[in-house]
Amino acid sequence: MTHVLFLFHLFDSVNGTPQPGGSIVSHRLFHFTTAAILALTLALTLALTAPAVTAQEQITNKGVKKRVAQMLSAQDAVTTLIDMMAGRMTFNANNARAARRVLTQTSGRISRLFKKPHQDPLSNARPEIWTYWDDFRARADTSEQAARQLNVNSLNGLRRTLPNVLHSCLSCHDRFRVKPNEFITH
Repeated sequence: MTHVLFLFHLFDSVNGTPQPGGSIVSHRLFHFTTAAILALTLALTLALTAPAVTAQEQITNKGVKKRVAQMLSAQDAVTTLIDMMAGRMTFNANNARAARRVLTQTSGRISRLFKKPHQDPLSNARPEIWTYWDDFRARADTSEQAARQLNVNSLNGLRRTLPNVLHSCLSCHDRFRVKPNEFITH
């Protein structure tokens, strides 16, 4: 409990003075919750990234390998943008533009990469992709549009538009991935 209170103190004040906008308790609770969410996100990303690389190396089907490589590129770009948005990395418009470019390119290739129903035991793609191809393609198009509309000129712009990108990715993964709602993509 002492550690939690210490964290509250670290995140709540500057030189012991409560920050504007609320009581010291509500302010501490807000910052503690934010810090906990950021820590959980980082831990989850680190825990899930290593198994994806190992699994990718074991995939034998070339079509599935291409899909996984594209999705991992998109994941790296999203991770960069999330880190900027969360303050784990200083916002840099040039790096944000580069990440947006990767997201736009990878999301624009989704339909082409999934057109043929390549399968591999390590693939997380559900067969429903090809059964409901029009729905899958519409979701891929939505993802590409969200990536194109990503505002990377400022941190506030990124914070306003990145959730649309994340929602479009998770929407497709929820419907067409064997393991929905995990950040590792393919």
